[in-house]
Amino acid sequence: MDLKEKRDIILTQELAFANEIGTALFEKPKVSVWMIFIPILFLYFIFRMQKFRNDRMKFSTEFMAARREAMALAYDASAAKGPAGNEGVKRSAKLPEPLQEPYGLWIKALSSLYLDLLSADGNDFDALVRRAYRTRAEYLDTLDRVNQLEKAFYAALKPLMSEVEGSEAIIASLESESWRLRRATADRIFR
Repeated sequence: MDLKEKRDIILTQELAFANEIGTALFEKPKVSVWMIFIPILFLYFIFRMQKFRNDRMKFSTEFMAARREAMALAYDASAAKGPAGNEGVKRSAKLPEPLQEPYGLWIKALSSLYLDLLSADGNDFDALVRRAYRTRAEYLDTLDRVNQLEKAFYAALKPLMSEVEGSEAIIASLESESWRLRRATADRIFR
């Protein structure tokens, strides 16, 4: 399998991860028995379901931006047969100064994870992980490092988001769901 195919497999897995987190963050509308009796309620349900899908898709797109940046660094490093370096992480004009360093460290950890996976042989995501990390504990250590740096980024973000209602709860959900899903993935791969 070539490098591009492995990159696509990893990004597909990350998109599925983003979609699962988006599903956990956004309230999915529920079908009610009243919709049978009052058709206008069913139209409202369709509207809410469409909004749920659109919000989740927008979230997934934004969620994937950092992962695509990290993958670009790992892909370039893998193609050049070198380590994923912090020098590839550019300062983002979109991010305030207090977020620059935590973001760079998080992207470096993600790109290192991706580089490990790109360097492994396998035909699917599970095989790439098993060959790159050999044991569940080794994979969980790497995921824990990524998780801790992601939390550090969110910790730096929280004071800047204090004006946004519910931001603390959203960030807490992001952190807990991310770790839960990563752990579930490790458990599934290393049964």
